[in-house]
Amino acid sequence: MGLFLNFFGVLRVVLRRLVSNFGLLTAIVAGFIVAVALVTCIPIYAEAVGYRILREELGKNDQGSARPPFSFMYRYIGSQSGAVPWREIEPIETYMGERVRRAINLPVELSVRYASTDKVRALSTDPNDQSGEPLLWANLAFATDMEQHIDMLEGNFPKATGDGGPVEVLLSERKANELGLQVGEEYLILGPPDKEPKIELPVRISGVWRAHDASEPYWFYSPESFDDTLLMDEASFTGRVVPATAKPVYTALWFMVFDGESIRSVDAPRLTSSINRSLTDVTALLPGMALSISPYQALLRHQTQVRLLTILLTIFSLPLLGLVGYFIILVSGMVVQQQQNEIAVLRSRGTSRLQVLGIYLLEALALGALAVVLGPPLGAQAARLMTWTTSFLNFIPRPGLPIEITEQVWVRAAQVAALMLLASIVPALIATRYTIVSFKQERARSTRGPLWQRLFVDVLLLAPVWYGYQQLRERGTISFLGTDTPGGDPFSNPLLLLVPTLFVFSLTLLSLRLFPLLMRGLAWISALLPGTAILMAIRYLSRTTRGYTGPIMLLILTMSLATFTSSMSLTLDNQLLDRAYYISGADLRLQDLGEDTQPSSPVFGAQPPAAETPASGEDEVDEARWLFVPVTDYLSIPGVEAATRVGRSEVEANFNNKSEAAIFLGVDRADIGGVVGSGFRSDYARESLGGTMNLLADDPAAVLVSRNYAAKYGIRIGDKVTLAMGDVGKTQSVSFVVVGSIGLFPTLYPEDAPFFIGNLDYAFEQQGGQYPYEVWTKVAPGTTPGAVLNETSLRGLRVLKQEYAYDLIVAELLRPERQGVFGLLSIGFLAAAFLTVLGFLFYSVLSFRRRFVELGMLRAIGLSVSQMAALLTCEQGLIIGLGMGIGTLLGVTASNLFIPFLQVRAGVHPQTPPFIVQIAWDQIGIIYAIFGGMLVLAIIITMILLGRMRVFQAVKLGEAV
Repeated sequence: MGLFLNFFGVLRVVLRRLVSNFGLLTAIVAGFIVAVALVTCIPIYAEAVGYRILREELGKNDQGSARPPFSFMYRYIGSQSGAVPWREIEPIETYMGERVRRAINLPVELSVRYASTDKVRALSTDPNDQSGEPLLWANLAFATDMEQHIDMLEGNFPKATGDGGPVEVLLSERKANELGLQVGEEYLILGPPDKEPKIELPVRISGVWRAHDASEPYWFYSPESFDDTLLMDEASFTGRVVPATAKPVYTALWFMVFDGESIRSVDAPRLTSSINRSLTDVTALLPGMALSISPYQALLRHQTQVRLLTILLTIFSLPLLGLVGYFIILVSGMVVQQQQNEIAVLRSRGTSRLQVLGIYLLEALALGALAVVLGPPLGAQAARLMTWTTSFLNFIPRPGLPIEITEQVWVRAAQVAALMLLASIVPALIATRYTIVSFKQERARSTRGPLWQRLFVDVLLLAPVWYGYQQLRERGTISFLGTDTPGGDPFSNPLLLLVPTLFVFSLTLLSLRLFPLLMRGLAWISALLPGTAILMAIRYLSRTTRGYTGPIMLLILTMSLATFTSSMSLTLDNQLLDRAYYISGADLRLQDLGEDTQPSSPVFGAQPPAAETPASGEDEVDEARWLFVPVTDYLSIPGVEAATRVGRSEVEANFNNKSEAAIFLGVDRADIGGVVGSGFRSDYARESLGGTMNLLADDPAAVLVSRNYAAKYGIRIGDKVTLAMGDVGKTQSVSFVVVGSIGLFPTLYPEDAPFFIGNLDYAFEQQGGQYPYEVWTKVAPGTTPGAVLNETSLRGLRVLKQEYAYDLIVAELLRPERQGVFGLLSIGFLAAAFLTVLGFLFYSVLSFRRRFVELGMLRAIGLSVSQMAALLTCEQGLIIGLGMGIGTLLGVTASNLFIPFLQVRAGVHPQTPPFIVQIAWDQIGIIYAIFGGMLVLAIIITMILLGRMRVFQAVKLGEAV
């Protein structure tokens, strides 16, 4: 009974402490909730995007055509084992109708049964036809519910007929038109002479059909596949065809579509196991059965992808969780610091450390329970925000993904809450070491540095940072999960981001070690300046560095990581745009094939075995090989804003009798600038795109050479280069005059071959006519390649799509790893900024309370309220200003050192165009504005507290405070 009363007594103390410290404990709860939300949003996001990818994969067949997700096709085809009797199909029918549906355990949206014979002959019953040749070879078949998915163009749907009359069958519209068969005509069905089915059966065409909608999920085969099939009612098949032959069934299939909306990665093991078991069962019932369509492989990939994405993003979240954990320790330390004297008194009066810790543990349990309840719903909204992410702090709403809190999410919430609970009682664990005597002694030695400084943790952390940086310099990557392929993807290798994070953390600790020296230097300088507020503020900060180490560390870490993350995002986003437009050249790149006037000539692009110099009188082509519409016709296509011709030729470059394979790009210099525009970067050439193209204006034979080719052969402006060009069927030597060099140009890769850029009309003229060229177009936002190609087709143009920049960009932006990392970093920054602001505001209030007596004495000796406000403003301004300045410096340094190793190296030319690190000063300015607002708010709170302070209370309290 006494133990019971003691427990309730402790519980009453805990509740009173929760109420008395409501503000600070609210901050701790916020930290708990943010930590839980950060962790739980990861599996929710991974499940959502994994489901999106699963649906997309299941929604296409091997040929890329659409098909219903979660569709199953169990099929028997007699090509291997031959036709089978109907009695062997009946057990499969029973199994499919009962056990398969029960094993899959999903709502059935569609179920179709189909069976057919092997090819049979349809002979005319006309006695005048003595040829004996079949009119067609066709299957006899039925498909359940087909009448609901076809349109009867003539006649009626077949009905079951008695034993004596002909069997009614349907014929497809295409086959009826091809053979000229009519409704009502009768034919004799005979089996093949040398194999099953041995059958003789009269049939009558009862109708001609066409698919109502070929895109309906019902069509397990395309409607065209039934052109050689005589379809009948199921009763006719079982009542007339089956008795007429021993082995009527050549093909049998069961096609089922299930509703898989509820399927998640945790369901994949059960479902794949059921699929395996069902396949084993049906093959035992009928050897030769196969599962032609199923989500089996996709489910396995889905399960693996969700698991790996969850692990990957969890590792990426560790620095953010560390930051949140530090915030919780910081605020918990503020709470314990207020109660330090009380703890020391309790310990001196016989209370054990375990009993004191029990009080704090009960408080933390209450806060953790609240976080477990509120964190997962917030994590679900964070996951939704992640699915909208296109870049760092850039979101575009995309509805339709399932955002659900699963059992696994609640487990992870409890785990992270327990971890944060341990972090929250660390300050209390340290405080319980002291009795009242040892506490006073320790406070007298408060100038001693913290433990991490005495152990030189900040210096020791530089060792792994240096090792990681050297690995990146030498190999370009760091091994993760056993993979050490150079040039790894930064979104798939968290170590590439953990190294700069560790760099920032170690230098933050190092800067805190040096901070007192900096403040002493500033104090010496401020002594030479007029005014007392700044001098007193700096001297106070130089004497009490441990008092503000926590807030300034939180501020530096938040600022530096935000600077690094925003700069990384800006750099990778711009590189993505640069790379997409370098590959495509423009918004949409097309190939205009023109109209070939000599179809028997060699194909376009083929090169003769050797260069020929045309004989005298043969240098003119009598008739143009290809005919083209003017490029201005493309401008009349809706959505096309600008268009230019670009001719691409494989040539043989000759300079000073030295030949080398190269690429010639012929352009319309006056038009290309309006199409390429921003896709041409300033580092590609010494001049702007307009200035570079103007070099081609003075001489039709002018040519720009690739910089590496010019350097290799010492080519100068004015030199002549001969290109062997064979675009119109024979090779001709064309002379060009070098007017400049260029480093890079969209679609051209100097690592493959040197390139030349010249006037397209000159290339046409020298070769005797036009040849197929590319059309680079600038299109209006929202214009799709399909719409443009449809318009070109309607206008009779022979055009092929080559590249569309928007597709390249969107494919990368929606990559789960990239979207997840940037989404997590965005949410992490928002959470870190919120907690940093919250922590600093509580620090300001508690700092004022802690210095209440000191400030009262300053008021008593004559300082005015405005002077006191200036003093506190200077202190807070110095802390925030120095924290932001150091954080920015560390973030910019980390960006310049580590972002060059984060290039997404994919494709044949991963290094083109070059990677350029860019610092996101615009976003850094926004962060400065946020923390500037925090300073203003802190000053307002301080002014309110100063206005409420009573001098006599502060003086009388004395050391009791």
